[in-house]
Amino acid sequence: MTVSTALKEQRVTIFMQAEEVYTSAAKTTDLWMGRQDEGIRLFDGQVVENDAPGSGRSDQEHIEPFVEVSGQTACRKTLHLDDPAALGAQLAFIAKERQDNQSTLRFTINGQPVLRPPSRQAAPQANQYWGLMVGQWSWSRWYYVDIPPETLRLGENVIEVAAVEGLAGWQLMVADYRDFYKGMDDPVTLPYASRHSIDSGQTSKAERGEYVLRLVLDRFRSNGELVSKVIDAAGEAEDAVKSERSLQRITLDWDADIPEGTQLAWALRTGSRPVWDTDHWSGWQVYDGQPATVRGRYLQWKVDFSVADGLQSPVLKSVQINADFQQGERFTGRLVSTKNAQILRPSIPMPYEDYRAQILRDLRQQCELDAVVAGAQTEFDKIARLHRWAYHIPLSECSHFPWDPLAWVCLERDENGAIRMNQYKQRRRDQMCLYPNVVLVAACLSMGIPARHLNFHSEGMTGHEIAEVWSNDYGKWMHQDATRDYYWYDPKTLVPLDTQEIHQVLAARLERPERWDRPYLFHQDLEAVVKDLPIAFYDGDYEHSTAEGALFLFRSFCHFRIVPRFDVFSRPRPLPVSQGTEVWSWNGYLNWADDQVPPLPHFTQHTNRRADFYPTLNQTRYVAEAIDERQLRIYLDTETPGFLTFEVRIDGQPWQERPAQIDWSLHKGLNVLEMRALNNMGVSGVVSALNVEV
Repeated sequence: MTVSTALKEQRVTIFMQAEEVYTSAAKTTDLWMGRQDEGIRLFDGQVVENDAPGSGRSDQEHIEPFVEVSGQTACRKTLHLDDPAALGAQLAFIAKERQDNQSTLRFTINGQPVLRPPSRQAAPQANQYWGLMVGQWSWSRWYYVDIPPETLRLGENVIEVAAVEGLAGWQLMVADYRDFYKGMDDPVTLPYASRHSIDSGQTSKAERGEYVLRLVLDRFRSNGELVSKVIDAAGEAEDAVKSERSLQRITLDWDADIPEGTQLAWALRTGSRPVWDTDHWSGWQVYDGQPATVRGRYLQWKVDFSVADGLQSPVLKSVQINADFQQGERFTGRLVSTKNAQILRPSIPMPYEDYRAQILRDLRQQCELDAVVAGAQTEFDKIARLHRWAYHIPLSECSHFPWDPLAWVCLERDENGAIRMNQYKQRRRDQMCLYPNVVLVAACLSMGIPARHLNFHSEGMTGHEIAEVWSNDYGKWMHQDATRDYYWYDPKTLVPLDTQEIHQVLAARLERPERWDRPYLFHQDLEAVVKDLPIAFYDGDYEHSTAEGALFLFRSFCHFRIVPRFDVFSRPRPLPVSQGTEVWSWNGYLNWADDQVPPLPHFTQHTNRRADFYPTLNQTRYVAEAIDERQLRIYLDTETPGFLTFEVRIDGQPWQERPAQIDWSLHKGLNVLEMRALNNMGVSGVVSALNVEV
C-alpha cells in the first residue's frame, strides 16, 4: 500500500494494486489471481458431480468400490446442468486399468460418442497409469477425457460408458450409497442418477451408488466476492498511534476491465472502531460513485463479480480510496517500539475444535499425556514430546471413519506398569500414515494446541497423510509427520516449516507447471530435484535415519489439501469415506494450488492465498488511538480457538484480564504495554507489545 498525504488540502489517497488487494483481503470467494495475471478475476473451472460424499474405499469389507466395464456391461449416469455454456469440457472419472490393458472405453454424451484408448496410447507420457500396480491392476487414478462442449445441454445430461468390443481392462469407481452419510451433513439425500446394464443397455437397473464420473467445465464461476481488510481511510500507518482525524467524505476509484455481459458491483461500510461490530459500524452501503455516508475513519469495501454466460470475466486491476478529513490534535509522545500481529482469517468458515470435548479429555487422561509432556520447558518441546509419543504409541484396529483415536490406541502395560510403546527396526512405523497423525492432532488439541490433518501427493506417487500444528513459540504452522517423527526446517533460522513452504521449494525446482498428462516425476532427474535443498529435516536421536523417507516424500509435495474444519472429533461428519487407500476424491477438501501446480480439475475448492489455508492463531493485534497526551485507547483483536479473555501487562506488573477495548494512562518516561490472548485451556497466546515514551 502506498499512502500520500497533503495536509493543506486535508485529503489522503490510498492506492492498492490488485496483488495487494487479493492477498490482504478479508475474504475472497470463487476468485483467483496468479502471478502472471494482471488483475483479480473469477475462478476458471466448474465441477458438476453427485458422487463425492460416498466416494472412496469403505471400511465395510463387503463394499467393493469398483465395477468392471467389459463384455456387455454398460454404465449410465445423469448429471444436471443449469447452464451448459463452456469454452471446453472434460469428463473426469476414477478408474483402474489392468496390466497391459488393450481396451478402449466409449463414452457417449447425449448421444455423441468419445473414445478413451488405454493409457499407453492416450497419454504415453503419463506413466502413473501403469507405473504403480497392485497385482494385475493399477492403483486408482483420476482420468480425463475431452468432450465437445456443444454436446452438453441445459438440464439432464446422459453419459454412458462401455468397452469397445467388450474387451476387459477397465474398472470404474462406484460411490456406494451406504457410505454417503459419512461424507455429507444431514439431511442425507441420494441422487439415484446411475444405472447398470449387463445387456449393452437394452435393460438396466439402478446402481448401488454413483459412478465417480464428473463434468469439468472450462468456464468462469458465475459469481464471486471480495471483501477488503479493514483500512484506516485517514491514512495513518497501521502501527502508528492514531491522531485525531475526522473524516468528512470518502470516494472509491478503480481500474478494471469489464467486458460486456460482466459486472462489478461495489459496496462499502465505515466505522469508528478498527474491529467491526454492529454498534459502531454502518451497514453495507451500495456504492455507485457518489460520496458515501461516513460513520468513522475505518473502512471496508467489497465488490461482487458476476457474469452472464461464464465465458469471460471482469478483471480488477487496482483500487483507490480518497478521503477528506479534518486534522485534530496530534499525539506528542514518542513511539519507541512495537510488536504487533497480522491476523489472517480464512475466507470459508473453519469451525474450531472444542478443546474440552469428551473424546479429547478421555484421550489425555487414559494415555497419560500430562506425564508425556511433564518437564517440557517450552511449548515447542511439549509438541515434540507429543510428536514422539504419537510415533511410538501402538495402534490396534483403525478405521477410516469415524476418526476415533481413543479407539485406535492400544494401551497395554509393561512389567513396570508403564504404557508399552513400539520399537521399530526401521525409521517407519507400522500403521498407515493417516492414523498416527490423526492421533497426534488429537493429542495436541487435548492440550489446547491447535492442530489439523493434511494430505499431499504428486502424480505417480500414492501420497501421504501428516499433521500440521500451530506453534506459539514460532507464531506459525509446522509440518509434523508422526509416521517417522520428523519435521522440515529452515537451516538458516532453525524455524520449522509448514507444508506450503516445503511445497514452494519443490515447485521452484519443477521445469514446467505440473500436469496430469506429463507428471514431472517421470520426466525430471529425481536425484537433482533433492540435491542441495535449501531446507533440511530434523532427524532426531534415533538409530535409524529418516533421510531416505524424507527425500522420497519431498517429491510428493505437489498437491495438498485439508478438511476445512478443525472439529473432526466432536463432530464426526462430514469426512472422506477413505484417506489414502484410493485416490483422493472427496469434494469437500480445500486444495492449495498455484502457478507451478495448477488447480486439480476434479475438485471445486482451491486457493492460492495463505490467509485461506494458514490462519494466524493465538495472536493479538492492537490499534492505538490517542485520546490526549497522557491517554491512549487500545483496541484488541485475535483469532484464538477457545478464546477466553485478553490479558494485559503494564510496565512489567502482573498480567490482568482486560476487555477488547482498554484506556491506557501514560506516565512520564517509558511506558510498556504487553497484550496476549488466553484460551479456555489456560494456554497463553503470542505476546504483542507497545512501548511509548512521554
